[in-house]
Amino acid sequence: MELLNINANVIYNIINLLILVVAFRILLFNKVDKIFEARKKDVDNQIKDASDDRIKAADLKREYEDKLAKQEAEKDKVMSEAREKGYAQYNEIITNAQKEADTIVEEARIHAKADAERERAKYLAELSDVVIDAAAKIAANSHTAESDSNLYDAFIDNAFDKGNDK
Repeated sequence: MELLNINANVIYNIINLLILVVAFRILLFNKVDKIFEARKKDVDNQIKDASDDRIKAADLKREYEDKLAKQEAEKDKVMSEAREKGYAQYNEIITNAQKEADTIVEEARIHAKADAERERAKYLAELSDVVIDAAAKIAANSHTAESDSNLYDAFIDNAFDKGNDK
């Protein structure tokens, strides 16, 4: 019977072991499994949230890059328009300045011509006075070669002096 005793102990130990396994399973492992499942769900949710956040971040980045590209294009457009306006204003200013310069030069030419005409008329008047004086002196004096030569020399000196006075 001793053999049966050992077998009965083995059976008794196996039954105890099975009861312990079932008890641990019911009392301990189920609770641990529930905790692990809850932790796994939390981790899965966090991974899903992180993935969603990564997708949102990529979308926001794409939107930002699109907006940045649009702003860059608009900036280039505005700069181009400003440059064109600047060139137009520059050309207008240059054209107006050229017109004013032409007007000033034309007025200066007119004034210079008028001054030249006045000087010429004045010179002709002085020259006619000198000629009249010379003619009067010639008519008043007797005509000798020496007196004519003196008169010509005086006439030339007088004309030269009046020409240098200017």
